[in-house]
This record gives sequence, structure tokens and C-alpha cells, in this order.
Amino acid sequence: MEAGDFDAVVDVWVRSRWDALPCLEERMGYSPEDNLRHFRDVIAMENDVWIACRDGRVVALMAQHDRCIDQLFVDPAHQGRGYGSALLAKARERSPGGLFLFTHRRNERARAFYEARGFHAVAFGVSPAPESEPDVRYEWAPEAATGPPA
Repeated sequence: MEAGDFDAVVDVWVRSRWDALPCLEERMGYSPEDNLRHFRDVIAMENDVWIACRDGRVVALMAQHDRCIDQLFVDPAHQGRGYGSALLAKARERSPGGLFLFTHRRNERARAFYEARGFHAVAFGVSPAPESEPDVRYEWAPEAATGPPA
């Protein structure tokens, strides 16, 4: 991600969150300024942010720090076209020893996406406040993706 991509990235991030779990987004009540501030001051500061573009427009984003995929969102109009998979491939390239992430238990589309790509649920808990939402930790390891050694 470059500085000029910021507004488009945040737009995809917000719209994708609303598409995935509108009840959570409504309950949280974040303003556009809250979203911009959090992405700028927390996500972009703590992670490397990668984007996928189509025809010069941002259609997906991934925020990763070391082995942790902190954020992975695809524009709702572009889901199912390989952008999320391409960003996961980038994450695996950057962290070939393994990855982990958290997603909300109610986000069935995200869970199915990760499970279809070799991630395994390893722990169930609750996300930190203010969300305080049931979540699941997923992990991917190269041996889990390819099977046990012969």
C-alpha cells in the first residue's frame, strides 16, 4: 500500500466489514473518522499492508505483521475472484513457516474461506473489548497444507 491508496483501502475495509457482519458494525457504531483514525494509527502502523487492484482500483487488502494476518478483506463486489487467495499466497511467501489469524465465529464466509485454504481452527475465545465477540483462532502450517511427510 502506498500513501495515495489510503482512502480507497479504508473504503474497501469498511464496506467489507459491513457486508460480513452488519449487526456487529451497527452495534459498534464507528464513525467514518473513527475508521480512518484506527486504520491510520493502528493497522497501518503495526502491520505491512498489501493490496490487490483491478483496473487501477483497490479491491482487496491484507494487513500482516510477522506470522499474524491482522486483516484480510475483499470488496464485496469482487469476492470469489481469487483476490483473497492471492493475498494469502503473499502472506505465505512472507511467512513460510506458518500463519495465524482470528475471525469472528459468526463470520461463516470467512471461516469457510480459510478452511478451504488449509487453515485449521485451533482455539475459540472472545475478541478484546470493545467488540467482545466470540472469535476463533486459525493457524496454517506448511505441513498442514501439504499433509504429513511420507
